[in-house]
Amino acid sequence: MLKAEGNAARKLAHLLAGGAVMLVIAAVASAPTQGQAPPPAPAQGQPPGPARRRGPGVQLPRQGFEATGQNPANYTPDEAAAVAVVKKWVETSTSHDLAAHMALIDDNIVYRGDPTGALGHGARAYCGAYGFVRSTTSVLKIDELYVVGGPADTLVIIKRTDINNPAGPGREGGLSGYQVNLVVLARVKNGKITEWYDMPLNKVSIAAMRAAGAMATPAPPQPGQPAPAPNIPAVCMSYPEGSK
Repeated sequence: MLKAEGNAARKLAHLLAGGAVMLVIAAVASAPTQGQAPPPAPAQGQPPGPARRRGPGVQLPRQGFEATGQNPANYTPDEAAAVAVVKKWVETSTSHDLAAHMALIDDNIVYRGDPTGALGHGARAYCGAYGFVRSTTSVLKIDELYVVGGPADTLVIIKRTDINNPAGPGREGGLSGYQVNLVVLARVKNGKITEWYDMPLNKVSIAAMRAAGAMATPAPPQPGQPAPAPNIPAVCMSYPEGSK
């Protein structure tokens, strides 16, 4: 009996010694070699493991303002051309370069600068309605961009931030002095913007501003009289009226 217990004790000691050796080997294998830095911790909000990708071999975009997951390297030629047009459209708005801006606008453009407004038509009326490019104080910036399209035409959707004017005295409810966030849809064909629609994300619109007294409300036309023509600045009169 004592001999059997002694054999069992020796076997248990051998097993414990073997387990300790395996633990030491595993610890040595997992430790970084001398002079080698440990692997970096994952960035905040990112899961551990390999770099995140969209599809095989496709990295997330590096365009700067884009958070949609699209990779600019994978744009079709038509999509890349449309993005270039919309980026220049915003750049010429901020630089207040009217001639360069209007060179991007189709003669028969259809537009609406506010969801509560009526559709406008033609480059001349667009020039009158799109006041950013004629302003000397407004600033526009692209925050996000998404594009999809092909040879027929291409749609570009952007999230844009506007600063219309610096803060200053004026009627309460105006847009001066703070950022206005918008979603913008632009249809591009043959290097020209053929449709443009703005939709504010803030709780502002032309109708709300008029209700607050920040904008004058145009008088309705008298019975039997046509609606008044849009107020077109002289600098816009050289552009075509377009066709509906």
